[in-house]
Amino acid sequence: MRLLLRLRRGGRLRLINRRLKALCLIPAFAAGICFSAPPPAPVEIVASQFGLFDATTPDELSFEPTNVVPRVEGQRYGWVIEVKTNKRNLSVREEYLIPLAAKPSAEPKDEFLEGFKTPPQRRNQVSQRQLVPVDGKIYGEWSVGKNEPAGHRHLQVFVEGQLAASFEYDVR
Repeated sequence: MRLLLRLRRGGRLRLINRRLKALCLIPAFAAGICFSAPPPAPVEIVASQFGLFDATTPDELSFEPTNVVPRVEGQRYGWVIEVKTNKRNLSVREEYLIPLAAKPSAEPKDEFLEGFKTPPQRRNQVSQRQLVPVDGKIYGEWSVGKNEPAGHRHLQVFVEGQLAASFEYDVR
C-alpha cells in the first residue's frame, strides 16, 4: 500500500492513503446521484391541427382547420399542437418541403425527351425554436409571402425530438 505524506498548514504531517480516499469519495458521489433531480417527464402529444389563423381580431386567437391555404399575401396559417407536460418551454423543430417557383425552359424540344418528365425542383427548410405552452398548446404560425409559389407542402413538427405531427397541405 502506498502512503503519501502531506504537510498541512500548521506544520503537521498527515498520512493519506489514496485508496482510502477514493473509497470515501465513492459514497459521496453516489449520494449526489441518488439525490439529483429526476429526469423531466416526457411530452405527451394530445392532438394536432393545421389551418388558417384570422388576424381580424388581434385580441383573440381564431383558428380554422383546413388543408388549403389561399395564396393571398399576408394570409396567416400554421398549426396548433396540444401537449401534456410539466416543462416550461419545449424544443420545436419544423421540417418542410417547399416547391421552387417554376422557371420557363429555353431548352430545344427533343422528340425522344418529350416522354420523360422531370420532377419539379423542391427544397427543404428547417426551423428550430423554443416555445412556451399556453393552456397546454403550442403554436406555429406563418403568413403567405409576396412571391410564395403555389404548390403542395409537407410539414413535419418535432417536439423534444419526437415526431409530434405531420401535415400535408396546398397553397393555391
